Amino acid sequence: MGKQLTVILVLWLVTAANAQKASLSFKQVDSTTYALYLKQDWKPLLALGKESRAAGIDFYYLKVRMGIAYFKENKMLNAIQLLEEAYAVDTYDVVVQEYLYWSYRYSGLLLESRLFYDKMNKKLKESINLEYPFVSSLSLNVLATNNVDYDALLKADTNSEDGDIRLFPENYQLYSLGLSHPLSKRVNLFHQLSVMSTTSVQQGNSGDLLENQTYKGSETRYYADVTVALGNRWYLDTFIHVVYGDYDNLNVDTTIPVGGPGRSTSSSSTINYSDIVFGGSLSKASYFMRNTINVSVSNLNGYNQFQAGYNMALYPLGSTLFVPFGGLQYQNEDPDSSTIFTGGLSVNTEKFSIVGYGTVGDMHNFTANNGAVLYNQAATALNEFGAVVQFFTKSSTIKVGYSFMELEDNYYTENLDSTSKVFTFNQQNITAGITWKF
Repeated sequence: MGKQLTVILVLWLVTAANAQKASLSFKQVDSTTYALYLKQDWKPLLALGKESRAAGIDFYYLKVRMGIAYFKENKMLNAIQLLEEAYAVDTYDVVVQEYLYWSYRYSGLLLESRLFYDKMNKKLKESINLEYPFVSSLSLNVLATNNVDYDALLKADTNSEDGDIRLFPENYQLYSLGLSHPLSKRVNLFHQLSVMSTTSVQQGNSGDLLENQTYKGSETRYYADVTVALGNRWYLDTFIHVVYGDYDNLNVDTTIPVGGPGRSTSSSSTINYSDIVFGGSLSKASYFMRNTINVSVSNLNGYNQFQAGYNMALYPLGSTLFVPFGGLQYQNEDPDSSTIFTGGLSVNTEKFSIVGYGTVGDMHNFTANNGAVLYNQAATALNEFGAVVQFFTKSSTIKVGYSFMELEDNYYTENLDSTSKVFTFNQQNITAGITWKF
């Protein structure tokens, strides 16, 4: 009797399970998701679609409906995944083509959208009428820095000894003009010209009296980055950053450390220098993650330097709404090496975005953002914490930002030889800019 009850119970459980599976049939999923699609009721459609796919019920029109639903819910990366699956089944579906094209565009994968444009239906291409203007965007940016401890540094130095010399900035301003050019469907060029003026102080201790001498400098930078779409959301970047500058010579016929080794003075009233950064990166934009590896070489301030790193951005919601990111960079500046860590969070909507970030590590002649950002002042930045807010309009993007840095530099002897003794100071940076899109 007990065995019979056990068999009956097992049969009942199997029957119940089969009945539950049968309740989620292909016919029901098809008819229900179609009805929800016609009503534009996107959230229930996506909930049922996820349940159906988890149960092994998946078909072409479910992919299409879910892809469009994700698009309408502004989850472009989820939309790309489903629409790419649908496109792999039927490359001639014009609806899929259109939504996939705009999903690429709205998720920021502009080069991917250009590549896909050539595969689209002729009439659809004519309705979109994609053009490649000579200039697709123009940007104006300014960076203003201020040494927070400048007044205190001028007046006192409890660690200074007779004969000590230290160099520190007061402020500098960097003005930049950038242009973006779509060279072809696969290739985009961004380049930027920047000019910078600096004011710094050479402070000497003579008989316990601090003598402050101000010196001016100017710098011109040219940066160029070429991005190539390799297909399937792979991208290759190559970049170059060239720097030319000069500053007042306060130490005639004496080797000065501000410019690094090998930069010695003469009877000239100014010291000239030129540096270069060259490198590249390889990126893969997956549905929920973007991975980038980079490498660069430079001779900033006369130091031969090698840098390599890895950066990652996550899209846990299948959209760009919340994007945590992080990375690490290895830097070798013979004979020293260091590792720099970066992390942050980006919150993005149709109207604005907020990015908070932090960087920790010895940043001396350090490069970031594919070589676009240079930490090439004499002092070593120990950390930087900041935020950037951007506001989006139909034809422009306006941004403002603020960051706070702690810096460290060495004392020098009367002969301007570097010592092991160091001092620290803090610096704040304010950025502002506007980009017009054409």
